[in-house]
Amino acid sequence: METTKERAARCDRATHARRSSSLPAYGSRTASITRRRRRAKRKALRAATLAAAVLLLGGISVAIFTTPAGSKQETKILPPTATVGAYIPDTPAAETVGPTEPAVRYPLTDAERDVVERVVMAEAGGESFEGQMLVAQCILNAAEKRGVEPSEAVVLYSYTKSRPDPTQRVKDAVAAVFDRGETVVDEPILYFYNPALVTSDFHESQIFVIEEGGHRFFAERSTR
Repeated sequence: METTKERAARCDRATHARRSSSLPAYGSRTASITRRRRRAKRKALRAATLAAAVLLLGGISVAIFTTPAGSKQETKILPPTATVGAYIPDTPAAETVGPTEPAVRYPLTDAERDVVERVVMAEAGGESFEGQMLVAQCILNAAEKRGVEPSEAVVLYSYTKSRPDPTQRVKDAVAAVFDRGETVVDEPILYFYNPALVTSDFHESQIFVIEEGGHRFFAERSTR
């Protein structure tokens, strides 16, 4: 007969793996279930952590692309082009060029300007501004055609020898023609006369262009 001591030892060997009430024996069905549950808990914890990170990043993005008033700003993404990454050399900015003074049609010295103004005053001082410009235009065309100074042109074309002091309007008419290149007619007028004072077959043999005030103006008729 077994003694009480032998039975206790045999029972102890048979139930050694089940002495712990909290941990099942490794390899048993209960241990396998416990391991699966632990793995499932770890997976669920990782998934919850990942979801929280995604929500946190989404909240940061909304905060970045949202104005203080709460309205979302549009972010334009440019499509890729062939020139992306190409080197563009620095070029200096174009300098702003201010308005330039218009070129003077015919530069006059003070002495030449005085002669022209006095001749225009003598020939058309009492006429309209256009009439004064026409006389100045004749003097300019004669000087350019002959390649001489205006003071010589008035002699070659037999202008009056009277030289009265010019008015401001006469000075302005001379400046309009010689300085700014303004003209009353496009034709290169050279001759004029006052038919109320004289008759001139020569003038009438030329190309009549315009009559202004008491003067008739003519362009030169070609002899070729």
